[in-house]
Amino acid sequence: MSMTLASLSDNFVHAATSVVALAMLAHAAEWAFTRERRTAVQSAERAAAKATRTTSGAADAVGMTSAGADVAAESAGGGVAVLPRLGDGTGDPTTGDSTPGTTRADRADMFSRIGIALTILTAALLGAGVVTRGLAADRVPWGNLYEFAVTGSFVVTVAYLVSLRKLRTSFLGLPLTGFILVLLGIAITVLYIPVSGLIPSLQSYWLAIHVSAAVLASGVFTLGAVASVLQLVKARQERRALAGVGGASGNLTNLPSSEAIERIAYRLHAFAFPVWTFAMIAGAIWAAAAWGRYWGWDPKETWMFITWVCYAAYLHARSTAGWRSKVSWISLVAYGALLFNLIGVNFLISGLHSYSGL
Repeated sequence: MSMTLASLSDNFVHAATSVVALAMLAHAAEWAFTRERRTAVQSAERAAAKATRTTSGAADAVGMTSAGADVAAESAGGGVAVLPRLGDGTGDPTTGDSTPGTTRADRADMFSRIGIALTILTAALLGAGVVTRGLAADRVPWGNLYEFAVTGSFVVTVAYLVSLRKLRTSFLGLPLTGFILVLLGIAITVLYIPVSGLIPSLQSYWLAIHVSAAVLASGVFTLGAVASVLQLVKARQERRALAGVGGASGNLTNLPSSEAIERIAYRLHAFAFPVWTFAMIAGAIWAAAAWGRYWGWDPKETWMFITWVCYAAYLHARSTAGWRSKVSWISLVAYGALLFNLIGVNFLISGLHSYSGL
């Protein structure tokens, strides 16, 4: 074991934590400017509508004198004057575009690009941290819960970056970077243990096969869970808007429609489910080699199976008429089972798979 590489790995993980915090702030600024731009546009539209009503009312007035018409026109002009003008900070002084919120839109796009660039840097730092941890320990770097959390953060980040191009998931930037920040903070402060060797039962090539599949599926399931939460929030806003309770305002207007988010969540879950299935089968084969039986209802095995059943129920419900509105809730129940399998079993239930290292 190399303490130098171990220290370098820790530095990479700490740096990644700082960078993802900056990425979260950049995405928060993106949402703020997008909301401000929408508010400016709505205010301008209301002012224009008010000016139009004032002009129309003045033109229809009976017995309007020429002096009265001048006053009405001046009043209408005063209403239009509240619209953004070139050079007032809300138009584009370089192109002459006085569309409300043009500069705000540019700023939102700028912060979006900054957030994505910082997220790419986070992935690179986490990848370097995982590799150097493995080199320091001279084994695959997921022998305890700390290493699993760091590797899982790396997988979630990479999955998000891939989905940006494939599924157009830029709207997940803020909640996802916040989640990764929390996960890394817990890994550093609560789960961290120094580099060490493996217990005998883990010294197998199945560790690389079984756990790598589990961490990949867990990372994509996490991305799907974040999408499911946003889908539920967006669907609630849409129902309120249809009922006339609330309008389409606030940060939720940054999101695609609830149906579009649900489709993205489904595609993520549909990808991760067979990977999780393979991880469960690989674990059973490993158990036969290590303990002489394929399945023994150990707590970790049991909760892995419960998680599999929950996600299978999610996929089945989505293809069943009348259940489409409930599938996001089912996916979150499944993700809760996944978290308990990864964390609760290690801390609350003793068993053959309690490898947290704590």
